[in-house]
Amino acid sequence: MKASNHKPLMIAAATVLIWVGFLVFARLGVKQSLTPWDLIFLRFAFASLVALGIMVWRKTQGQPAWGQLRGMRAWSTGIFAGLGFTCIAFIGYGFAPAAHGAVLMPGTLPFWTAIFGAIVLGDRIAGRKLLGLILIMLGVACMAWQAISAPHGVEGAWRGDVLFPLASASWAVYVINARRWGIAPLDAIVVTPLVALALYAPFYLIFAPKMLHAVPVLTILAHGAFQGCIALALSMWLFGRMVQIYGPVRTTMITALAPPIAALVAVPLLDEPLTRWVVLGLVGVVMGTVIGVRPVSAPPAPATAQSPAA
Repeated sequence: MKASNHKPLMIAAATVLIWVGFLVFARLGVKQSLTPWDLIFLRFAFASLVALGIMVWRKTQGQPAWGQLRGMRAWSTGIFAGLGFTCIAFIGYGFAPAAHGAVLMPGTLPFWTAIFGAIVLGDRIAGRKLLGLILIMLGVACMAWQAISAPHGVEGAWRGDVLFPLASASWAVYVINARRWGIAPLDAIVVTPLVALALYAPFYLIFAPKMLHAVPVLTILAHGAFQGCIALALSMWLFGRMVQIYGPVRTTMITALAPPIAALVAVPLLDEPLTRWVVLGLVGVVMGTVIGVRPVSAPPAPATAQSPAA
């Protein structure tokens, strides 16, 4: 019983750590010579290698290589979880600093998921879940204020600040569909990068500005391995398992811990200040997550004559 209780916590912790790594890595990555278009291509290409490996393994096990995700459901998953989320996010990074995306993308995800879940699944957001969601959004607002009102801001950064929540909304559509259609995490890993790469590669190869030739091979391998194999493939599998365990809204409330933790990690790694707004945001998000995610204890069932305890 203890192992089964600990496994969901381990999956949640691993997911949040990968998201934290993605946010910190994105801040470091903006100092490299690669363009956002290069990073998108590397993300899809390396994740597609993982997908092909899974397909080969499935064939050796006598299983369908594509799994159960077919037709419009497969295209929807690839578009919203892969192409839409990634392209909107990286285009946003072209206008606004990475710190803005680190707050606004995972921070607004619980909001979009709650809205879409209420519309599509009929989920009711009330009680402790509603209180937790409000605290998380207040915490995110504090951190967003810190990021957006920082001195020496980037001109035109508001464009990225608009795009980051839209990227989050694209991912939220996938989250709701994963719950509605019962998408297996392994199926999502196979379909998402392959569909996204098939749609993105022609545009990238023909039109997009490319700088892959100007950076060391190790830099390309590092970005591709992390963005594709870890931040997309492994993170998607862990995220899918969390949706199965916690449900869509609680899952996104847990991943909302990523921005404040990334801010704490950035203090020693990137020499970024720990301001009162960041601290307030951390407190709000942590309190909201604890309140909103922890299940309410069910009252004990009354003893009856047929009960074994009677």
